[in-house]
Amino acid sequence: MSNVFISHASVDKPFVLRLAVGLLAKGIPVWLDSWSMTLGDSLRDAIYEGLEQSSLVVVVVSDASIRSGWVKRELVVALKRERQTGRRFVIPLRIDDTAMPCDRLHADFAGRGFSEALEDLTRVLVAKGATDMAVLPAREVLPLRFTRPVDLDAAVLEASWKHMRRRHPDLVLLPEQVVLVEEPEYGALRRSLHHRIDAIAQDPDYTPEAERHLKDVNDLVGRLEVVLRTGVAELLNRGKEIDAVLWFAKIIRARALYRLWTTRMVAGGLGQGWKIAGLDDYKDARELFGTDELDLVDLWRDGHRTGNFTLWMPRRDVADLLRFGTPQRYYDGLPMMMTEHIYVYPQMLAEHLCYPRKTREPVWDLAEAIIGLH
Repeated sequence: MSNVFISHASVDKPFVLRLAVGLLAKGIPVWLDSWSMTLGDSLRDAIYEGLEQSSLVVVVVSDASIRSGWVKRELVVALKRERQTGRRFVIPLRIDDTAMPCDRLHADFAGRGFSEALEDLTRVLVAKGATDMAVLPAREVLPLRFTRPVDLDAAVLEASWKHMRRRHPDLVLLPEQVVLVEEPEYGALRRSLHHRIDAIAQDPDYTPEAERHLKDVNDLVGRLEVVLRTGVAELLNRGKEIDAVLWFAKIIRARALYRLWTTRMVAGGLGQGWKIAGLDDYKDARELFGTDELDLVDLWRDGHRTGNFTLWMPRRDVADLLRFGTPQRYYDGLPMMMTEHIYVYPQMLAEHLCYPRKTREPVWDLAEAIIGLH
């Protein structure tokens, strides 16, 4: 059972995260300490376990890693295993002009385009059997990478999930295996909020209400990050289309961004318009989904009129409701299949996970669903 272990200095983390996501999308399983450890774990034990259970070790060489005691120790352990097994599995990878510490051919990312260098590294790893590794299900990782503030990298998500299912056709993905890869703007907002909380006592505009607001937002954003991982795992485990994941993630991420921006009010402005993710009115829904042709409907499981979900749906798919005004079975109106994945499942799951006490379990089998005008 194995992954590709990436040995690196902590200051090189931004590059390493990009590298790890790129390799996962190529079908190469990766182990990173920051993805696999929780508070209370032994750093030494976790890293050495990662080395012991990894068939290939990529050592990221930089000025920082050369000066890193951890990387040197990891390299010593890996090279010792090479001598014991008689098999070369350590692959150096250089990301700056630092001289290589060993006489060995290496992958060179210094002064080259990332995509081109990644292709070269991937060919080497594939030739060494990286895509054929027997990976423990618990060591699988699904990266969520946002290319823009609220848009997931669909290609990375789809490719990574496809490779995970190839290795484990019956895999049940846990929320803990869904990893949020920090996007710079979002990460900066999170750090700014923590800084404001830490320095609130010295804030010249301090009020108890402002302090409470900052701490409430911090708690809420943390819960939304859990909701995001939980919902992605739920949708994928239920076999829903990638589009459902993308739109669910867009709703949840936008809600988190809006809350973060409320902590940076300047002259009464919120800085960004992510309030639309609340879907509280027609204007919000129109802006989020990018269409003017929407209507508000209620959807519930047949025989369970309480606990209905209130959703925005394309007008073309609720034409019969508009014409006759009476509820009907969801499929009687023959809505387009993609409507389920863009509108129905993302909104239902977002409402359920954000407000679990107010809603029932989403109606996953829409053959059981009744729909009516709100």
